[in-house]
Amino acid sequence: MDKATGLERSGIAGAAAALLFGWLRRGRGRPTPDPEGRNPGTRFETRDTPPWLFPLLGGLAAGLIGMVVVSLLLIFPQAAKDENRAPTAPMPEPRLQTDPVADWQRYKAESMSRLAGYGWADREHGIAHIPIDEAMRRVAAHGIPDWPADARQEGRR
Repeated sequence: MDKATGLERSGIAGAAAALLFGWLRRGRGRPTPDPEGRNPGTRFETRDTPPWLFPLLGGLAAGLIGMVVVSLLLIFPQAAKDENRAPTAPMPEPRLQTDPVADWQRYKAESMSRLAGYGWADREHGIAHIPIDEAMRRVAAHGIPDWPADARQEGRR
């Protein structure tokens, strides 16, 4: 890449472009500084950002942050107070089985009394339950009413 023109050239065209560019810039070299250390040809870049812009932007950012903090304190006034927000009511203790063996025996007795006794399953619709032994005898003697006939024959074989 040609450093003078910033273009990538090679061969005769590159040499011609470099010679032409050098001939055009001839006599436009940098001025030499004076003996006191000043350079009269040096000026400030006029296209840069103005120096007052950075403090202005910093002040705007600080003002915006301050405005957000103040508005949050006005919206949520309780947030700045240092209070204990732990629950005041104690948690109830868990219910534990004090005698699991007795609980199991009671559950088993209730289940067996339902299996071995008579009672209503749905009183409104007239559905009752009978002891399990009697229900098995009735099914063995009479069968299940909605059961297919072929299945009854296969079950007896």
